Amino acid sequence: MVVFTRAAEKLALANSAVSRTVKKLESKLGVNLLNRTTRQLSLTEEGEHYFHRMQVILQDMKLAEDELINTQKTPQGLLRIDAATPVVLHLLVPFIKQFQQKYPQITLSLVSSETFINLIERKVDIAIRVGNLTDSSLRAKTTIE
Repeated sequence: MVVFTRAAEKLALANSAVSRTVKKLESKLGVNLLNRTTRQLSLTEEGEHYFHRMQVILQDMKLAEDELINTQKTPQGLLRIDAATPVVLHLLVPFIKQFQQKYPQITLSLVSSETFINLIERKVDIAIRVGNLTDSSLRAKTTIE
């Protein structure tokens, strides 16, 4: 039962708590995961299968966490911009190459339109318009005066 002792130490739990947790899991699953004798402990066939599946799941979780952490470090993904035609032609187009060199993992989707749109419905990240803001639920920032 050295395995339970090591697990208990690593988790800062009592040996009995680890043993109870394993028994609860076996009860929930309806199978014995471990072969127990007074001197030995080994995985049953079901226990081995369950152990290997859980290892894959834990590795996938770690990979997903690492991917999310890395996306916070390096800007990446799709950036959707909807802007008035003059803004696109005179302000954005001249800087696209420079932007893409600086942020190669960002894909730009640039749409030129003159109408106010529903940003959420159209999945637009940034809309650039000329004129007064008519919808008070939007946030506006003056960029050029």
